[in-house]
Amino acid sequence: MFGKPRRIPTYNLQPKPISHNRNLEFAKRRGASILTKLKKLFTLSFIIGVIGLIVYILFFSSFFNIKETVIINRNFENQAISDQVQSALKTNIGKNIFAIKTTNLENKILNTFPELEKIKISKSFPHNLNIQFSEFPMVANIVNESNVVKKSYIINATGFAIKENLEDPHLPYIRVKTDEPINPKEAVIEKSKLNYILDAKNYYEDKFGMKIKEILYKPIAREVRLRTERDFSIWLDIQKSFEEQFKKLKKAIVKLDIYKENFEYIDLRIAGSSGDKIVYQRRR
Repeated sequence: MFGKPRRIPTYNLQPKPISHNRNLEFAKRRGASILTKLKKLFTLSFIIGVIGLIVYILFFSSFFNIKETVIINRNFENQAISDQVQSALKTNIGKNIFAIKTTNLENKILNTFPELEKIKISKSFPHNLNIQFSEFPMVANIVNESNVVKKSYIINATGFAIKENLEDPHLPYIRVKTDEPINPKEAVIEKSKLNYILDAKNYYEDKFGMKIKEILYKPIAREVRLRTERDFSIWLDIQKSFEEQFKKLKKAIVKLDIYKENFEYIDLRIAGSSGDKIVYQRRR
């Protein structure tokens, strides 16, 4: 039992060799990672370069600078105002088309030219601004009689003088009496008062079947006188409804036969106790 020899364990103390395949695989992964990073860096640099080039072309090069303003609806009748609008937009020549805000230009033109009702400015790439506009209609001839001078104008629907020393026989005639000559750069007649005058004229012609040859407007007296084709005048107070004033005349037609009798004037401005008072003067 005690005679058997004792076995002593042996240990392999030599280092285990590292696999050659593992080294190769690690090298490949590392190389692929570096290549991927280089590709991403190149792609990013390329994108940044392209964006920078686009930004330069769009905003800093002269390629998209405005070279011309074009009036799309130019014709013989609006040639003068077309030239004026183009002249007002001349300061935008040479500016970058992307930096232009067309709404700001539209507002500027409308504020500068009260005769314009609408305007549309659009960009025509790469070099042009296209403009289309419409004017307020011309509604009346104005004859201004002042203590200094007598002048004539044609005014538009907003009351501004569009043409000077001209007349259109197809439009109503309004004489305006003032102490000083009117300023054509301001409204010759305030828009609300102009509407009153023209509406009163149309109302009388429609309801009484008699044409109005001429209108006299006295701003200080706030008085309107409609000169009829039978050469008498209807006097109105511009501060009161013309419908109500004409209603008095309608009721008095039996007594005042405006179609056969000759009158100098019929004054509808004065209100009596019943509201139907009329002052008139027959022609002798």
